[in-house]
Amino acid sequence: MRLSFPAKFTPDEDGRILITFRDFPRAVTDGGDRVEAAAEALDLLHSLLGFAMRDRETIPLPSKARRGEVMISPDLDVALKASLHIAMQRNNVTIAELTRRLEIDNKDAQRLVDPRHATRTHRMGQAIRAAGGNVAVELT
Repeated sequence: MRLSFPAKFTPDEDGRILITFRDFPRAVTDGGDRVEAAAEALDLLHSLLGFAMRDRETIPLPSKARRGEVMISPDLDVALKASLHIAMQRNNVTIAELTRRLEIDNKDAQRLVDPRHATRTHRMGQAIRAAGGNVAVELT
């Protein structure tokens, strides 16, 4: 699964650009111009993924882009945390089970799944594999 979500950029009557994500229907942000709108879209996506992880909710599968939509990809650190969250949910791996599989203490496992806690990339890769997932990086 590619972790990029389609966003629609729509100018409003005041000249601002509204950004919506089809996969997150209640989420809306805006920007004064295209550059600011893109930055706001990324910030909103990070928040949406972070809230889902924090609340242990399902992250929706990304839809394919339709005409007029732009694919927004989270930064690597957010993408890795979201990938761990998805792998754990798909494979019914609890934090306790992740702790056991990685042979770490519960505090360290809690940090792995915390979207606000910075974790080294190689450690996230280990955790994702331990949860039954795999990560591949794609340059576009």
